[in-house]
Amino acid sequence: MPDRLTKRQEECLRLSATMTDKEIARALGISENTVDKHFREILRKFGVNTRKAALRALASDASYATDAIPPTTVSPPETGVDADRFAGSLASTAPAAGGLYGLYARLGRWRTPGTLRVRTMAIFGWALAGLLALTILTGLVGLVFGGTDPFAPTGGNP
Repeated sequence: MPDRLTKRQEECLRLSATMTDKEIARALGISENTVDKHFREILRKFGVNTRKAALRALASDASYATDAIPPTTVSPPETGVDADRFAGSLASTAPAAGGLYGLYARLGRWRTPGTLRVRTMAIFGWALAGLLALTILTGLVGLVFGGTDPFAPTGGNP
């Protein structure tokens, strides 16, 4: 049986289902370095390499039932973090189903492209689409206003 997590480590792990390290640090009133240290210790105690695996291990362990953490253990911060999201993340390790955050959570790995190649292709794609739209718009403006200009050159010598 792995070592038992401290209450603060358990809070950090539960909050990680819906928050970044920066948001967790702000919510708990600790530094990002402290959050990182908690996660290193959590991963060591569970014997896993990722936070997702640690969340799965926490969810499957009956001794870490959601009733074990009283709801008043951590109070939501005054600013910077959505209170509903904060409260929901303590109660469950699953992301909220509704609202914009639920949509964001369902995007999974697509919400943050992992490689430079993906980001570069996206930038070039958007730039090409913008250039194409600008070319079409310029052509349409020239077609509409170019044919009505009486002083436009006709191409012949007078």
